Amino acid sequence: MRTVGHRARWAGQDWRATPEQRGDGLWVWLVADRPHPGFLALTEEGPWVHEVPAAACDAVLLVRLTGVWRGTDVLVVDERPDDLLVESRSGSVLEARAAGFERVARGVHRRWVPRDELRGLREEQTRVDG
Repeated sequence: MRTVGHRARWAGQDWRATPEQRGDGLWVWLVADRPHPGFLALTEEGPWVHEVPAAACDAVLLVRLTGVWRGTDVLVVDERPDDLLVESRSGSVLEARAAGFERVARGVHRRWVPRDELRGLREEQTRVDG
């Protein structure tokens, strides 16, 4: 499961992507797990990358995994075999503290939860404009 990242739709395919803001606009590093024409290998085993202006893509998306844990809307930010690191999306410090979330930054509360306790797991996509 990939909890967060970017995707770009380019040349009729969806690719893992890494956006990069430059002086001449937003560019996207497209990432492939196997060789593709025009892609360069970062190592002998890959990954293979190809950079394109974001304007050449049909879409550049921020992809996040969301769900509900014990009645609290959460964003999944990391994972380990049996647990997920979730961030409260409630906006309430009191609610987050009551649910056992730990403050990691102002307005950001996280905790590890058992993977099987997360309900309504879904992918949320937000278009990235360059």
